[in-house]
Amino acid sequence: MASHLYLRYAIVFVVLVGHCAFWIHWFNRINATGLKRTTIKRIEKSIIGICFALPGIAIYLDHQSLAAWLGIGSFNNLSETSLVPDSTGTGTSWRRSLFNLKDAWMSKLLAIIALGYVGWQTPTWFTSRRKLVAAKSHARIIDSKTIDMKAEIGADRLFTHPVFSFMGQLPLNELHWIQSVTEELAISDLPSQLRGLRIGHLSDVHLTGYMASEYYHRAVDCLIAQAPDLVVMSGDLIDYEHCLNQVQPLLEPIQPRYGSYFVLGNHDRRLPDVQRLRSMITELGWIDLGHQSRSVEILGQEVYMVGNELPWFDPTHRKKDEASSETFRKSASFRIGVSHSPDQIHWAKKLDLQLLFCGHNHGGQVQLPVIGPLVAPSHFGSRYAGGWFNEAPTWMRVSRGLSGTQPLRFRCLPEVSVTRLEKS
Repeated sequence: MASHLYLRYAIVFVVLVGHCAFWIHWFNRINATGLKRTTIKRIEKSIIGICFALPGIAIYLDHQSLAAWLGIGSFNNLSETSLVPDSTGTGTSWRRSLFNLKDAWMSKLLAIIALGYVGWQTPTWFTSRRKLVAAKSHARIIDSKTIDMKAEIGADRLFTHPVFSFMGQLPLNELHWIQSVTEELAISDLPSQLRGLRIGHLSDVHLTGYMASEYYHRAVDCLIAQAPDLVVMSGDLIDYEHCLNQVQPLLEPIQPRYGSYFVLGNHDRRLPDVQRLRSMITELGWIDLGHQSRSVEILGQEVYMVGNELPWFDPTHRKKDEASSETFRKSASFRIGVSHSPDQIHWAKKLDLQLLFCGHNHGGQVQLPVIGPLVAPSHFGSRYAGGWFNEAPTWMRVSRGLSGTQPLRFRCLPEVSVTRLEKS
């Protein structure tokens, strides 16, 4: 009987995990839409409320049946129907004993939904993990440096918002770190002239005023120290208008020899005048790929640079530009895309891009052992939370980002990166 109870507790655990995963699924996907922020926030609150309310309702309605089924208080405190004789009359049918939960329709309904979701998503989870493993055979870290900004400038100076200050003191919270990483990516169709090209990637800077400007400038210094040949920024530079005065001082030092390129993201759309932000960045010489692609000559090779800001900005400019630049795109030696969200991977494949740089998912913010990342605002859930992925013919890099509005990171270091291209 004790073994049956342990199995029942295991079932309850899986049901609760599946229930939470089911609502995280919808939380992720609502944040992948282009809906207004106020609408998304209302839906988010509803999802969170339902997620916590339903188990509470089930416990309230079914508490007597659940208590008997779980043997609350004693291993002998089982309902009479918990152990059912088998057809031979010589023992008990463990299956009927295990699932014989009477008069608990609400709990059964939640269990069916949760277990069904777990069964549906488990193959997808294994598939996404295999893609990460496969990518590691072509993309490898060749240098990595981590900086503890809390130790470097002090928590009192680093955190300028009380919630960030409190959360920043929690053990294992990596909110205050910066990882500066250099990677090598081997690509089969890379033109030999582009071997050794170094591409810097900056994403999800999130200027909020919640952290000291020294944090962001230190990250930019780390990027520059890696000597990238060109730099791409994949959106979510800023959250609030009062931080606009930080934009140009932060980005001005980034001056790689083959230029800097950017797209905007959903948090940039919060500004009352987004065009002002675009102008401030382009005044520094950065190229706005959200509106127009570019042909760049790099080491004697014509490289096509293109951006995508869907689903948050009007795609009219992008569609017109793609049509007018189609001939060059097809004849270019190499094609690089920049998108805020990895949800645009099918767009990148359609344009035959060899590289796509993205952000948005923040590496999942929290990465649990074995389970992996949890929250990723994507139509694909956490499949593309962070790292390298190969969706032939496109290699896609999803940055974990530098900062954010959520003051929690667990096993998910903020990062800036440089990718060195090699021929496989």
